Parts: sequence; structure tokens; C-alpha cells
Amino acid sequence: MRVISKQLDKIRHMRIVPKLIIGYVMLICVPFVVFGYIFYQQMSDNLLDQYLASKQQLLEQAYGNFELELSKIESAYPLFQNNTNLTDYLSGTFVNEWEMIYNYRKEIGPAFTFMYSGNPIINAITIYKDNDAVLKLPPDIMNKTDFSDPSNKESLSALSPDRGLWAYQEKGLNEYPVIHYTQKLYNESYTKEIGLLRIVANDGLLNSFFQMLKNGETSWKMVVDTDGKLIFAEEILNWNSNRITKAIAGMPKNGVRSYYIDQHSYLVNAVQLKKINMTLIEISKVGPMLDLKTKQRWTITVGVLLLAVLSVFYFGIASSITSRIIRLSRHMRSVEDPKLAFYPGQSGTDEVGFLIGAYNKMITRMDELGHKVHRTELMKKEAEIKMLQAQIKPHFLYNTLETMRMMALMKNETEIAEIAFTLGNLLRYSLSKDNDEATLLEELENVRNYISIHRVRIGERLHFEETIEGNITNFRCPRFILQPIIENSILHGLGKMRGNGTIVFKIEDRPGEVVIRISDNGAGIKPDRLSIIQAVLSGEIPMDKIPFTGGIGLFNVNERIKAFFGGSSGIKVRIEERKWTTFELTLEKRSEDSSC
Repeated sequence: MRVISKQLDKIRHMRIVPKLIIGYVMLICVPFVVFGYIFYQQMSDNLLDQYLASKQQLLEQAYGNFELELSKIESAYPLFQNNTNLTDYLSGTFVNEWEMIYNYRKEIGPAFTFMYSGNPIINAITIYKDNDAVLKLPPDIMNKTDFSDPSNKESLSALSPDRGLWAYQEKGLNEYPVIHYTQKLYNESYTKEIGLLRIVANDGLLNSFFQMLKNGETSWKMVVDTDGKLIFAEEILNWNSNRITKAIAGMPKNGVRSYYIDQHSYLVNAVQLKKINMTLIEISKVGPMLDLKTKQRWTITVGVLLLAVLSVFYFGIASSITSRIIRLSRHMRSVEDPKLAFYPGQSGTDEVGFLIGAYNKMITRMDELGHKVHRTELMKKEAEIKMLQAQIKPHFLYNTLETMRMMALMKNETEIAEIAFTLGNLLRYSLSKDNDEATLLEELENVRNYISIHRVRIGERLHFEETIEGNITNFRCPRFILQPIIENSILHGLGKMRGNGTIVFKIEDRPGEVVIRISDNGAGIKPDRLSIIQAVLSGEIPMDKIPFTGGIGLFNVNERIKAFFGGSSGIKVRIEERKWTTFELTLEKRSEDSSC
């Protein structure tokens, strides 16, 4: 007992590095060597089952995604069936060709464009009309006589109004079959069939399914019908018809199934698609996985040697880590003034360095918490505005303005028609809730519409000059970052002066950023008020400390720009020569905008 007590006392008073070495060897290395081999034997027995279970789960996910893609294609049918302009067109409501073409371009064609842009796996959408008197508009609208599908003729004729038909067309063993969906179109009262809607999927539908299953492994693809006949097959090296028959024989009657063939040499994943009457099969080789068993001794030997070598490096690194942690903890215990809490020591690039850097960032960001309060208030007000927008029925406004425009054109009142058209575009952009982002060109077009409406009220007193330097076609930004500033220039700048007013708008595409300048020769801003606005925009003064009312729109735009682009993005305002007021917006380019 005395010997054991002395040894324990020695260990108790040893330095931390020797302690770590002894603990590492006794608690990790020895158990690893002893139990590693036993565990490895048990693990190899369960490896095949685990691999099969994981592939089965992946197969179910791929099957779910495939069914989702089919549902997306089926969801296109209500878009066309519920399009009253399309049903009127197919029913022969429009007599003149110009009426047909006008309604197609205005109301029907956008539905096709929407579906193509929203679902990249759709290859073609075609409507086959029953009424020969209706104008044929290839490739979107064709005659019923152009439709040919003799193999599914009886199934199509028996379709009820709420059912569609999935089918495929073979193209040979070396090419994917063409999968398509067909459903009947009816008039608004569903009393008469007026055409057929056919949606053809491209190879991306099957490619996405097999690509998800592949998961970086070498695999081969097959497509068979419900009777086991090959529709598509990739060539597999050293495979004969017997192996193919074995692979097909195990396919499920319904749902999904993963199974081994040839003594666990190959794994077969099969999905039965009852909608399309076909089975998708993916075959992968599992032989390399079993080779791990033959390298068992080498693995254990190399593992022991690596543990011994890495142990030396581990404890050397551990020593350097613990010293930095101790210094940081001493600094944190000694800090009393939050202003002196910044840690001046070196951080490094490892986890401890990350911890030190995160601590310093936390200290740096403490003074930004006050700014987050007023940003939250801005977001709240913006949400209230969006709620008010959501209560308006945009389509009622659009249709009303379009009616006004048509009536004005009929009475040859072109100026009123132009105002109604411009106001409709402005409202359509303002009330759209589909996306909080837009391109910079879309923002500029909204500004042009806004200027056009003010020109009707002000007349020739308002001059607008526009310059674009560089390519900003694909540059994306938050919506409504330009119109509030233009509005500010008109109402608070030009509105307080007599005589002609000018707004100069300039966009410069620079390396790494886009700069927008908006200048006006209006009444300007008083120096004391200008200094406060500049301080708020730069973050030196919180919004709740502003001694005057107004300016919420400008500050809101500034915060949105900073949140979207980050970095040094934001708004600057200054008074230039001849008392011109200039707002300068700096928008840093993100990675996706680097090509602009």
C-alpha cells in the first residue's frame, strides 16, 4: 500500500503535461488496442446492415423528392384551368384574330412563361384545342389533330375532370424515356371539354433522382416497366443478362426497396412509380467496403503507431493552448471597467484564437446593442406598412387603372392614358409582395414612373437628368431604396422653391462597389440639421436622440442598405457648390454581383 501511495503522490505533484501523457496512454491507448480489435469484428458484421439502412433512407428521400417534383408539375393544371382568359380563348369567345393574339400575349402567354421559369424540369407545355375556329399559336396552342398518343387513347378518354394521366414514351435503351402528364381542360362550368393540357418533363427529372442516390459512388442506372422489361439501361462492366434478371427480380411491387445481390457484391435500390407504371433502379458496387476486413491487422498496427506519434504532438500543442487559456482567464478576472475589457494579447488562428477573437468581438459589439433597439423599431414600422399593403387588393387597383387607360384611349385622351399606365406600373411595383429584392434597373424604372407622375403635376419646372456608367443589369438590391430619396428631393428640396428645379441621377459601376448620386438644386438643408443627419447616418447618434421630426424614410433606407450589403455600404449626404444637395449611396458588391 505504501508503494502505491507513493506513486499516487508522485503523480499528484507532477506537471500537467506528464499527467496528460499518462492519462492519455492508460485511458485511451491501452483500451484502444485491447478493445479495438474486438469492436472491429463486431462492427464489420453490422456494417452491411448499416450501409443498407442508410441507402434505404437515402432512397426514401430521393423518392419523396421525385414525388414532390411530379406534384409540382401537376400543380400547373389549376393555373391553366382557372385562367378565365384561356378558357374563353379555347371556347371561342374571342372572334377576331387581334383579340385572340392580344389576350394570348397579355394573359395566356405569361402563364406559360411563369411555369417554365418556376420549374426547370419542364421541357414543354402544350395545349391541344378542340375548337378549330380558335387561332393556332405554336408551340403553346395546337390543334387536337396534332395530338398523337395511341397507346394511352383509352385511358385519356376515360379521364374524369379531376384526374390526369402520367405516361412515358420510350426512346431506346441508351436514352431516358420521355415522361409526360396529360389532363383535360374544360369550360368554366365544366360542362364541355375544350382541350388537352400536356406537360413534358426533361431528363432533369430522372437525373435529379439518380444524382441524389449516387452520393459520390460509382453506380449504374436502369428503368424498367411493371413487367420487368428494360426501358433504359447503362452498360455495367462484366454483367450478363442473368445478373440483370436478378437485379430486376427483387424490385418492389409498391414503394421502395434496397437489397443485395451476388453475395453482397452489389447493392440495388429500386423505386416503383405506380403513377407512371415504371420502376427506377440504381446499382452500386459494395466490394471496396468489404476490403476493409482484409486490412484489419494493418489498420490496428498503423493506428497504434499513429497514436504514439500523435500523442507527443498532442501534448505539446495542449501545453501551448492551456497557457493562452490561463492568460485569458486572468485577464477576464481582472477586468473591472468594460471599456478596458478588450484583450490585447495575440489571438492566433486555432480554436483558442477563435475564442479570444470572439471575446473581443463581443466586447466591440456591446456598444452596438443600443442601435439594435431603434433598428427593431424601424423593422416594426416597416412590418406595419406591409400589413397595410396586404389589406389592399392590388388586382382591383390594376384592373381599375387599366379600364381608365382603355377608356382614355377610346376617347383619344393619350395623356390621361399614359398617366394611368404609369401609375399602374408604380402601384404594381409598390404593392408587389413576392420578393423584397429587385435589380437596380427595376428600381430605376420605378423612379422614372414616379418622376413622370410628378411632371404631370409640376410640369416643365421639373427636370430629371439620368446617367448610367457601367453594366448594372444583374445587380440586386433591396426594393425602395431610391424612390424615398427622390421623393425627399421633390417635396423638401424643389417643393420649397420657385422656378425650375433639377434632379441629377448618376450610377457608377466601380470595382467592388456601385455608387449612386442623387443631386437637386432645391432649398437645401440647414447646416445644423445637416450635421445631425450625417451623424445619424454614420451611427454616431441614435435615432431617438434626433431633436426634430421627420427623416425616418432616409434613415430606414440607410439601415436596410447596411443590413443587405454590409461593409461600408450606406448613405452620405452633403451640400456641394451652388447649394446643390447630394445623396450618395454606396453599395458594396457581394460575390454573386461581382460580374456586374
